[in-house]
Amino acid sequence: MCFPRRLFAPVAAVVAGLLLAPAAHAAPSPVGAVGVRRWNVWVCGKNWVPTDLGHGDYFNIYNAGAGNTCISAERYHLSWGIARIIPARGWQYPNVSSGWEWGRYTCNDGRSAYPSSRGSKCMRYPVQERSDGTPLTSVLVQNHPGAYNAAYDIWFNKTDGHPNQDNGAEIMVWLEHPNIYVPPQAIDWYVTIQGVRYEVASWVAFHNGVHWNYLAYIAVRQRTSLRPTWLNAFFRDAIRHGRLVPSWWLTSIDFGFEITRGGLGLRVYAYSLTRVR
Repeated sequence: MCFPRRLFAPVAAVVAGLLLAPAAHAAPSPVGAVGVRRWNVWVCGKNWVPTDLGHGDYFNIYNAGAGNTCISAERYHLSWGIARIIPARGWQYPNVSSGWEWGRYTCNDGRSAYPSSRGSKCMRYPVQERSDGTPLTSVLVQNHPGAYNAAYDIWFNKTDGHPNQDNGAEIMVWLEHPNIYVPPQAIDWYVTIQGVRYEVASWVAFHNGVHWNYLAYIAVRQRTSLRPTWLNAFFRDAIRHGRLVPSWWLTSIDFGFEITRGGLGLRVYAYSLTRVR
């Protein structure tokens, strides 16, 4: 995330802590981090848990980029939580990822199986938005005192590469954001998707010489769950408003907690993501 230059003080002062959160793809791949295939135990620092649900369903569950968290994950379904967190500067984003993040790819059977010549159903990235299939997702979260959002973070690049920082669009879907104030001046439009009303904040973000379109779909009524929802509805809305182009390439779909205070005990239950082509 990046500070929207069109907002001015005092609004900027109110939301600076929120909008200066780092983009999930902006940091380099954590040095020395390893995938730890252990479940129901603490996996700490910059290490992560690779998860294979079978039938080509591959995900990575990441600690926060600063290495200040410990996560504990289930083995046979996408349930995981924050078992330990040490306060750190800036926003932290422990998350479950599908696609490219930190320079890693979740589909571990490699491109030799593309598009499914060996029977793999692995969700393939990058894929152009106009050919991305019918991504379907649902989630249930356990909240906890603190200041954070529980949010999807979805990335697009203008080409079929997968750089550390994508240059197309970042679409976030905030289900809840306790103790985070979003001023009315930051909202550009409203949309209802599958019965849920969202206010949308959008601007051009900038980091390390790269620009991209940032959009946050913020549930007007904060919620701890999302019933099965087609992500393409968000993509189509972004296209209608000129923030996303159908020829751009979807590189990852992540879900986690952007945390600035607290966070211990936050948990994701029964996360599901399917049907990415």
